[in-house]
Amino acid sequence: MKSIVLLVIFWIGYGCLHSGLATLAVKEKFRSMSYYRLVYNLIALLTLLPIVYFQQNAPVSIVMKPDTMNYILGGLMVGSGFYTAFISFQQYNLAAFLGFKPEDTRTLQTEGILSLVRHPLYLATLLVVWGSFGVLGTDLSCTTAICISLYVRVGIYFEEKKLVQIFGKAYIDYQKKVPMLIPKLQ
Repeated sequence: MKSIVLLVIFWIGYGCLHSGLATLAVKEKFRSMSYYRLVYNLIALLTLLPIVYFQQNAPVSIVMKPDTMNYILGGLMVGSGFYTAFISFQQYNLAAFLGFKPEDTRTLQTEGILSLVRHPLYLATLLVVWGSFGVLGTDLSCTTAICISLYVRVGIYFEEKKLVQIFGKAYIDYQKKVPMLIPKLQ
């Protein structure tokens, strides 16, 4: 139980730091810093690594018995998550996303996977963490999946507010046409 509480605290801290650094107010303060996005990504990675290390080394309990179907479905979810991330990164300028070039916030992208779902990287993340729980079946993998799911929902709320500020009516129209996380089956 102690490991679960610690893991929840770590994920809350990570989510607050990650979301706080992504706000327009923080970006404005560091506008003159041309590599803000790179620093942001490095901080995100460096604060994620201890959480992953903790989760890999803390004692766990099995909450979902190992089962071939869990392995298959969980593996398919993880694979789908990585594939979704791969397709998503093709929509973005990877150098700008990572912080090696300035971001272009003048153009709202709505083609490709972005015509099916507004937040494909968040969808990819959810597929990977829930698929991992399916494969591992541990209390800590379940805790991580729940924490990240809550963070994704909160993160999307703030991200969408920021995108409305940046793109205005164009983003509001996009919200009406394209689902947030789950693509519509046609």
